[in-house]
Amino acid sequence: MAFAKDRSEAVSPMKFVPASGWHVRTGRAHACPGVPASRCSQVTSLASTIHWRDCVECLPHRTVAAMPANGIAIQIGVAVEHPVRATRTFPWPAQVTRARVDAGFEGLPGRIGVYQGSMLVGGRELSAMVFFGRSRPTSRQLARANAELRRTRFGGS
Repeated sequence: MAFAKDRSEAVSPMKFVPASGWHVRTGRAHACPGVPASRCSQVTSLASTIHWRDCVECLPHRTVAAMPANGIAIQIGVAVEHPVRATRTFPWPAQVTRARVDAGFEGLPGRIGVYQGSMLVGGRELSAMVFFGRSRPTSRQLARANAELRRTRFGGS
């Protein structure tokens, strides 16, 4: 496990509670790119309705290429950074709404809708991305994604 400032501030991944129809995966904690772990440590977790086909931290080009219209993929990064760089705090879990989903995100196909949010929770910087198999997710997709986000727990919880 990578450590941020000291052992009391180890970065822990978000844990997805197993649920029917979801595939989960967790990466390894490591130093943020270009800095020592004492400055910044991060880890990424995934949950998806199809098998994830990309690296844990990658923008999921292969995953969304195989994603059916009713598919959902969630990627949550947790970082502990010194000093804290996040400036806004939002409640966790994130609440995905249709109005906050955009299509055409960073080279992904236009048929893929993406929610992106970041927040500061208890000194941890969380970044959440939710990918939908259609540019405008259905009410059912939104409900499933939000239910999955509500089931997440911090690594030690």
